Amino acid sequence: MFRYLIILAEIVILVMALRSSFAQYLLSDMQNSLTQLMTDISMKMEKAQLKEVRYSLAPYTDQMRDFQRDYILEITDTSENLVNFHAKYCVQREINPFVNGSNLELVCHTISNSTLLETEEST
Repeated sequence: MFRYLIILAEIVILVMALRSSFAQYLLSDMQNSLTQLMTDISMKMEKAQLKEVRYSLAPYTDQMRDFQRDYILEITDTSENLVNFHAKYCVQREINPFVNGSNLELVCHTISNSTLLETEEST
C-alpha cells in the first residue's frame, strides 16, 4: 500500500512539473528544434534528388535553346514544379509552349524515372 502511495505521489509531482511554464517552454523549444531539423533534412534530400534530375537532363539540354534550358531549370527548381509539370504535360498531354516533341518525351521519361514522383504519390 505504501508503494502505491509513493508511486501516486511521484505521478502527481511529475504532472505538476510538466505543467509548469518552464517545462512547457522547454518542451515547445525542443519541438521547434526537432521540426526545423526534420525540415532541413527533407529539404536536403529533395534538393539532392532535384540535382540528380538536372544531371540526368543535362545531355539533352545541351541541344536545346537558351529559353528552353531556363525553363528546364525552372521546372527542376522545386519538387512541386516538377510534379506539376509531369502531371500537366506528361500525364494529361497538354501542349507545352517551351518543350515539345522528342525533347518533351525525354524530359517526361527522365522525370518518370526519378524518385521525386514516388515520394509525392506516397504523401
